[in-house]
Amino acid sequence: MVANLRRVMLRLAAAALVLLPLAPVHDDPARAQPSPPDGWSLSTTDPHAASAAPAYLGNGYVGTRIPSDGTGYVAAPVPTETHVAGVYGAVPDQVHGGSQPQGSVSLPGWTRLDIVVGGRAYAAVDAERYRQTLDLRRGVLTTTARWRVSGRITDLAYDVVVDRARMRVGVARLRFTPHWSGPVEVRDVLGEGADPTLRELRPAVNRTDAAITARTAGTGITVATVARLRVPAQAWVVPGLDEATVTRSVTLRVRSGETYEVAKVVGFATSLDATDPLDAAVRAASDAPSAADLIAENAVAWGRLWAADIELPGQPVLQRRVRAAMFSLLASVRAGVRWSVSPVGLSAGGYHNHVFWDAETWIYPALLAQHPDEATGVVDYRHRTLDGARRNARRTGYDGARFAWESALTGDEVTPAWAETGELEQHITADVALAQWQHYLATGDGHRLRARGWPVLRGAADFWASRAQRRPDGWHITRVQGPDEENWPVDDSTYTNATAAMTLRIASRTAAILGVRPPARWSEVAAGLVVHRPRPLGGLRSVRPEFHGYAGQQIKQADVVLLTYPWEYPQPAPVDRDNLRYYAARSNPDGPAMTDSVHSVVAAELGDDCSAWTYTLRSVDPFVRAPFEQFTEARHGGVFTFLTGQGGFLQGFLYGYPGLRWREGGPHLDPMLPPQLRGGLRVTGVRWQGRVLDIDVRPGTTTVTLRAGAAMTVSTAQGRRTLAVGAPIALATRTPEGNGTDAAWCRPTTATSAAPGGPPAAAVD
Repeated sequence: MVANLRRVMLRLAAAALVLLPLAPVHDDPARAQPSPPDGWSLSTTDPHAASAAPAYLGNGYVGTRIPSDGTGYVAAPVPTETHVAGVYGAVPDQVHGGSQPQGSVSLPGWTRLDIVVGGRAYAAVDAERYRQTLDLRRGVLTTTARWRVSGRITDLAYDVVVDRARMRVGVARLRFTPHWSGPVEVRDVLGEGADPTLRELRPAVNRTDAAITARTAGTGITVATVARLRVPAQAWVVPGLDEATVTRSVTLRVRSGETYEVAKVVGFATSLDATDPLDAAVRAASDAPSAADLIAENAVAWGRLWAADIELPGQPVLQRRVRAAMFSLLASVRAGVRWSVSPVGLSAGGYHNHVFWDAETWIYPALLAQHPDEATGVVDYRHRTLDGARRNARRTGYDGARFAWESALTGDEVTPAWAETGELEQHITADVALAQWQHYLATGDGHRLRARGWPVLRGAADFWASRAQRRPDGWHITRVQGPDEENWPVDDSTYTNATAAMTLRIASRTAAILGVRPPARWSEVAAGLVVHRPRPLGGLRSVRPEFHGYAGQQIKQADVVLLTYPWEYPQPAPVDRDNLRYYAARSNPDGPAMTDSVHSVVAAELGDDCSAWTYTLRSVDPFVRAPFEQFTEARHGGVFTFLTGQGGFLQGFLYGYPGLRWREGGPHLDPMLPPQLRGGLRVTGVRWQGRVLDIDVRPGTTTVTLRAGAAMTVSTAQGRRTLAVGAPIALATRTPEGNGTDAAWCRPTTATSAAPGGPPAAAVD
């Protein structure tokens, strides 16, 4: 690698300094106005707010946070790290089974462009007219300010983009207009905040290009970052370097009232996706057009994604939160990138960026409905790491594939040894299986099902068939932990056993589709697994006990309720209803963000009252953080940005109120609208097996339009309907008042949330 670094940097040193004409810019960048308040623009005029919850940009391959200054790196209060999909290194944890500990690696910081006047560098806290704006539609973060130092006034604007059009590219651009004449310096820095576990850190620099290569400890992944500087023709550039960072000092004389631009285009590559990462990063930076063109390309690429939208007329606060949530999810995934997504995506290193059930259960469904290509990486990752899952099963004495509770580079279990979840929370294997099946139902991709989905499903089924123990009264699964992580270990977790049985049935059905004969044991175990029968609990008639010996104690998060959605476990509606009423009242009021989102979906399906709306608000209001509407894991903090909560929140609008479910033969729709959504709900760009649908849920009537693709069948509460281009169908929209509930409770209200923890007033008799 040393010889390669020298070869590339000699080539760079021989290159002439790239001098580009200035792109047209606003005469006064500080006066540039953000996007109109239409649900697409998130802004703050408080740099402290932008520092406490910094913006997150990503393109599904690389992601980064941006500090309040507009570029650069800060370690506190929230580190503005940069992460690339799949890059894991050694972390100082001991893990179950002695597997190599793996954690996320933050790459060298790349965005810094400091403007220096009179020896003093710009800082947002010293600025006037400060504004930082995240344009969700275009995928660009813009920071504008007026900076006054030593009597000299400078208006400036920073733009940062992680390019959606070019996977390996990011760009940071500074435009400034001095209201004085004289010398000014712009300092470019590459390398701040690099993960301390990176080894063989090798910086190199000349006037035009800077490069840093490094190798991850333990895993030996080579990472490369290359930054190409674009400066005005009259600028003088002086490079410098030390052991960890490289700098370029850009000096030029400026005239009052003229606008100047300094930009850098950055290329990223790793040995996971490039034979020669340094060369790939160099080419990404050198082949890129001007900063203005890159920003424009990025906007077009984001525009294609936003052809699918969730529109909430009359709900401006929810509207921007819905779009911000989808933006965060899309920033973390990319078509063609076969890595899954952690609870924080590419925004940070929370939970070491390990992959949990969060990906399959909470994040993935919110993408699958409108962005199946981007969602596919989540399910492909499980096939990619199948060998690790097989090792996990063998290590614990079982057959098939046992998917890790915390998974990273290889799929081996990397849960820290102090956490019991790595040993006990085995339901992850069922969650993985459901996502594989959902992908087939939504996309109809039989080739992928055979090549990638079937090996995962077969491994999961073999695991459950070997994990269950036969006793005279049936098959049992002992000593596990369900989604409720406050009660463990338990025997015969209702969620674990029911989903294990469903996995065996899904695998058997997949075998039939593919013309494969499944083992007889699969159906035998599926039919005999003990799933606790509903019984009277808490004044309700039909509640499934959460596990053997459950005595009504508090639970951490949604558990048994998940059988209704997303699993559609076959049971009578009164059982679905009583499970929701009972367990919603017993969920930890300080539990994680996603619990009330599934409560909302289930309540909308049941349609008894307006509790779905209250649960929707409870799934967002306590967790969202200004100014960029990102989620924390819990009401009082936790990991950030918490994509798990954002994905759950989105599912309420994609699956809850439209009543969307994936079925063989066509999607199912059963829309419901609470009166608080009197403006309706419009979901555009829903995709099913190559078709594109729009679902317009309004009071009284829901209109479903096929925008593109062959005619199809939709199952509804009114029977099966044929949908064709140019021939929309109308469905009845259910309302709570039509179900004999208390009309007073269902009145439209401006109230936000019910008290945390307890059930909504209408959710319990």
